[in-house]
Amino acid sequence: MSGGPEGIIFQSAGQNLLGALYLGAGKGPRPTAVVLHGIPGIEKNTDLACALRDAGWNALIFHYRGSWGSEGDYTLPGIPDDVRAAVDELVSGKYAVDGERLALVGHSLGGWAAIVCAARDPRVKAAVTIGGISNMRTWYLSHEQATEFSRFLRGTSATELQSQIRALGTTRNPVDVIGDIKSMPILIVHGNPDDAVSIDQAHALHRASSGSAELVIIDGADHTFSRHRRQMVDTVVAWLTRSVK
Repeated sequence: MSGGPEGIIFQSAGQNLLGALYLGAGKGPRPTAVVLHGIPGIEKNTDLACALRDAGWNALIFHYRGSWGSEGDYTLPGIPDDVRAAVDELVSGKYAVDGERLALVGHSLGGWAAIVCAARDPRVKAAVTIGGISNMRTWYLSHEQATEFSRFLRGTSATELQSQIRALGTTRNPVDVIGDIKSMPILIVHGNPDDAVSIDQAHALHRASSGSAELVIIDGADHTFSRHRRQMVDTVVAWLTRSVK
């Protein structure tokens, strides 16, 4: 049966993670995207998952440890391991997934995860960052924001979130690793003005790719593309369709 979403549960570090898999129509294994939400992940980008499904793709939206019902404690350094576990699940043979046509599509903090994980996992064939954080050394999360976000997350605090962001700036940073995956199709989508993640983050990632990544700026769009959803979704779906063969 196609359409979905179908609920799935898989494990990362011994904890059950919850997800929804939108199954694309068509015979045989389908190209598949993992849609990664931000922090705390109120915007799930389900419209993007539905559009990918309608274009013949599978799309998985899942929740990191400690968020939105998934077990365990929330930690930023643990997110790439959760993404890898999601890919492991998709290529396990349980689903009609073409393991040679896998993409990561991340919004906000999910954009950070998409690039970092693409650089670590050769199974990933394309990456999209939407309003993404590309440099943890220059992105700032205020204590007020961190306090608000931590209300939705298990086992963390505002101070811990701020500390983890500073640490990731030296260990797992998209602007530092994108040079290792310049041969991979990469799309950078950003709103101008973005009220949460400066457009400078998009330009910095594009420069770090030496121009090999494709950059699309959507004028007038805010961080969640609240009045520009259709333009953002159409941009991402069309790019994935032509970039992942």
